Amino acid sequence: MPTQPPPSSAAGPYSGRARIRKTSRRVRVVERVARTLITFGGLATIVAVGTICVFLVWVVAPLVREARFVEAPPAARAAAPPPAYFAVDEYRELGCTLAQDGTLEVFEAETGRLLARRKAWDDAPSFAGMGSREGRVIHASADGALRFGEIAFRRDPVEEGAAPPEIADLRPGATRAHDGALYSRTSDGRLLRGDVALTWDPPVRIASPSPVVLADEATSSGKRVFAALRADGTLTVNEVRERKNLLTGEVRRTVEEAVVPYRAPADGPGPRWLRLAGLGDNLYLVWADGRALRFAVADLSAPRAAESVDLTPDLQPAPVVDVRFLLGGATLLVADAGGGVSAWFRTPSEGAETPDAALLRRAHVYPAGSAAVTSLASSQRNRTFAVGYADGAVRVVHATTGHVIARAVGDDEPAVAVRITPKNDGVVALTPTSVRRFDLDAEYAEGAPAALVRKVWYEGYDAPAHVWQSSSGSDDFEPKFGLWPLVFGTLKGTAVALVFAVPMALLAALYVSEFLHPRRKAAVKPAIEMMASLPSVVLGFIAALVLAPVVERAVPAILAAFFVGPAALLAGAYGWQMLPERWTRKASTTVKFLAVAATLAAGFAAAPFVGRGLEVALFAGDLRRWLDGQIGGAFGGWAFLALPPSAIAVGVLSARFGTPALQARLFGATRARAARFDAARFGVCAAASLALAAAIAGLLTAAGFDARGLLLGTYVQRNALIVGFAMGFAVIPLIFTLAEDALSSVPDSLRSASLGAGATPWQTAIRVVAPTATSGLFSACMVGLGRAVGETMIVLMAAGNTPVLDWNLFNGFRTLSANIAVELPEAVQGGVHYRILFLTALTLFAITFALNTCAEVVRQRFRKRAFQL
Repeated sequence: MPTQPPPSSAAGPYSGRARIRKTSRRVRVVERVARTLITFGGLATIVAVGTICVFLVWVVAPLVREARFVEAPPAARAAAPPPAYFAVDEYRELGCTLAQDGTLEVFEAETGRLLARRKAWDDAPSFAGMGSREGRVIHASADGALRFGEIAFRRDPVEEGAAPPEIADLRPGATRAHDGALYSRTSDGRLLRGDVALTWDPPVRIASPSPVVLADEATSSGKRVFAALRADGTLTVNEVRERKNLLTGEVRRTVEEAVVPYRAPADGPGPRWLRLAGLGDNLYLVWADGRALRFAVADLSAPRAAESVDLTPDLQPAPVVDVRFLLGGATLLVADAGGGVSAWFRTPSEGAETPDAALLRRAHVYPAGSAAVTSLASSQRNRTFAVGYADGAVRVVHATTGHVIARAVGDDEPAVAVRITPKNDGVVALTPTSVRRFDLDAEYAEGAPAALVRKVWYEGYDAPAHVWQSSSGSDDFEPKFGLWPLVFGTLKGTAVALVFAVPMALLAALYVSEFLHPRRKAAVKPAIEMMASLPSVVLGFIAALVLAPVVERAVPAILAAFFVGPAALLAGAYGWQMLPERWTRKASTTVKFLAVAATLAAGFAAAPFVGRGLEVALFAGDLRRWLDGQIGGAFGGWAFLALPPSAIAVGVLSARFGTPALQARLFGATRARAARFDAARFGVCAAASLALAAAIAGLLTAAGFDARGLLLGTYVQRNALIVGFAMGFAVIPLIFTLAEDALSSVPDSLRSASLGAGATPWQTAIRVVAPTATSGLFSACMVGLGRAVGETMIVLMAAGNTPVLDWNLFNGFRTLSANIAVELPEAVQGGVHYRILFLTALTLFAITFALNTCAEVVRQRFRKRAFQL
């Protein structure tokens, strides 16, 4: 009779017997609750990660928002010629102008109504104008005396009893003009009187009787420097020092004068502008046709002519309209009649034939306007400037990034004077008959997205560069928010850590899973996993204060250990194969382990001697000095760097072509004879690797290349090598645990089939078990990668914390996570620095997401291939 098929699941259990017990209600309830909790936990995790991403985008979004530039209704004013100076107070209530004839006018900014008019000077000076410093007035009288004054807005409190009756009923928040001043009442009821004051310093006498035609001043390090060009062509620089007697209060002033070697042109007009740099170390004479002379005057005992420059090389003829300094007095803004504005500053230049080894270079050319430039003004707070044009248009530009922050169309009247308000919250422009006011909201101008990812030419740099430097000790600092040094540091630290961690972790997992006795495995695996419990701050502390000084004292030995250790291990393995088979078969696992440990110990013990020999042979006897470029040639560095790829190339060629021939030759040979041939092949491959590395090093050296400055450089105590040791120690337990679990999950049937077919345990592990567990091994490496990418404390303490783009293994770096930890506590909430730090967090999030996505795609591919086995 045919065999009856087993009953279906609908009829009963597979065994064909009726179930004796039913699943209890408690088990079903627990299962339902567990399923609900697991589902909720998974969804909550997804929602939490998504919420974090949305929050980061929400914080970063204002960086890409366009600046708000809203114009208020213009106010009429009495017709007047273009002023020599124009300013507005920080509350945008008062404005003032100073004309060339010394007329100082104070007006109400909102209505344009004139409040007061007075004379700054009554005589006919030989020169009168504004200095490079904000609000500074220079007056040169015909008798040779120079006076320096300052225009400042004042808001003085007024006692209620002393207030004029006309403003006694002034309500909080309101303003009223009276008797040449503007009164305002604050929200808490205080009464303030706003006015403009012009105060003069004591006059300075100049020995020469020739009248002054141009002058400027600068202040630095407790001294005041001024320069004057006289009608007879004499150009002088004077340093004024003041000393105050603490007992009598008497101020003693001394003036030191130096004559600058300048020869006035025999024919043609003289210079139109004289500008003295913010530190008083450089003097510029600028002609209307764009010619400029720079003088180095830092040393008053020997001022020298530095260079001659054409400030408008692209336009011929190109009359210069205005020349002003940006905040800090180092960058020179040059506006021309063609509507263009450019920025010039000194940069160090190798081979420059100037006293200070620097050249004045045009770093930025800003978008040209539709008409000629008529006015130019720089901000008092940051590196923005405003430009007024002949057609009435107004632009606000960020000098560092070149981004046009805001623009307004013209009203057919030229903007004869333009001003950015002291708080950077507005722009005021004067036309011949009106006052135009704009509300400006450009808080995040420094964080222009293009400037975060592309090279920017920063002040004082010799070329555009990726730089991160968010703060400084000076008010005129130029923030640098280049993200590439942080991204590069993150990838560099991660790569170095994985180079240390991945081979050790995977080989350890392979050994524990396939070769270690289960009883010893039960002790070794938890011990390695306990390494993950060490806090990263402890590892960073040990790396920075213990490991870094030790490695610094033994750099050659450490570098030699990377080669001597594996070489000794391989030599020991070949020696073990040459031993009689009866000995090796009887050897226990403990003996084998001790033999491996002894071989490694012998190799590492020999590393200092080998390192010293290599230091003498390749690095002129002193590796540290060689890295600094003080001694030696390029051959040793290239030989050191070329050896690993040479060994890999020789090994691949040997496995591809040498192994089949060797196997055919040794077919049927004894174990000892095969071992001798294998050892001889290892020796030949080692010699070939050394020869290939030497040949590559010789070719690169002959071509004039030097690894110093490219892949090697000055040794810094806290560097990428130290981070590799410490972070590798932190990553190894994670990779080891996951890799060992993946290897152990390979079915034993595959191992048995491989061993039964005659493969050795090593061949089984490498060619059967490891390929089957490839998806798990790759996942383990990617988990370690994620751990290394997000590491903070180890790199913060052991990497030197220097945001540089440098491949040098012996230099430090800064990662995205470490940068956030360092700078976020000091960032002003809601400011541009604060939001850019959140942008770095979003960048780290994006890098991790991209890496994990790619890893999952690759893992699924490996898993599919393993499933087909």
